[in-house]
Amino acid sequence: MIVRYLLSSLFLFVISFCSAQYNALLWEISGNGLKNPSYLFGTMHTTDSRIIKKSEPALPYLKKCKAFAMELDPEAVMPTELISGLMMGKGYSLKKMVTPEDYALLDSLVKLEMGVPLQLLDNVAPVFIATIIQQTNMGLSNGDEKGAPALDIYLHQEAKKQKKKLFGLETAAEQLTALNSLSFQEQADLLVENLHEVFEDNNEGLKLVEFYLSENLDSLLAMNDATEMPKVFYEALITQRNVRMADRIAKHVKKETTFIAIGALHLPAADGVVALLRQKGFEVKAVK
Repeated sequence: MIVRYLLSSLFLFVISFCSAQYNALLWEISGNGLKNPSYLFGTMHTTDSRIIKKSEPALPYLKKCKAFAMELDPEAVMPTELISGLMMGKGYSLKKMVTPEDYALLDSLVKLEMGVPLQLLDNVAPVFIATIIQQTNMGLSNGDEKGAPALDIYLHQEAKKQKKKLFGLETAAEQLTALNSLSFQEQADLLVENLHEVFEDNNEGLKLVEFYLSENLDSLLAMNDATEMPKVFYEALITQRNVRMADRIAKHVKKETTFIAIGALHLPAADGVVALLRQKGFEVKAVK
């Protein structure tokens, strides 16, 4: 934990003083033959009211566009496809993959966050349970209302009210493939690591929220890069998906003005969506 903290601090120092390039959540996409601009907005998947409020300045730009895109269109996902893709299959059991002590801790957190015993999720891919732990680690409960939608879903609902064309940049199968780039045992090991971080120190997750609220994507990415995520998992979850989403964004904005809402971590860095769109000839600038 100490090594990870030191790495994180070093990354943040370098980013803050040397290359603060990505200091906005909303970006305008223009040039490259476009008659009218489209917009790219970085989100965080949470119902936290502070983060929902951060989207308010972007709503007028959503209103300007004919279409709305997000990573995955919730209305295009078949529940059976999603459920089957999240199951480990016959012969697998999370209880057999972790120690009894870790299983008990996981059970307490899942009950707290979902209101169900971990036993009901015993055959679910551990990476899915890890997302629940991540929400806990970030302390995303400030000002939440029961039943409130997460930010990306909230924007989808706003776009639907405005009768925008709605679509996803990825399919459920593509996202599930990325999530399952690790073996189930590797997922379980990563899940346990995240679990221990929750009980050891919650400050890291709170800093991620702070960086998002201050629109400091450089530091947000630096802190994420300082984590010990397996390289193959990072590439599948971030790098490869950045390329896929940038390719599809480039095609869509040439057809019609589009407001694109994707996870904020996909925007910054040399291999992020902003840089990839610039490489394709678009002008992408921060909207302040």
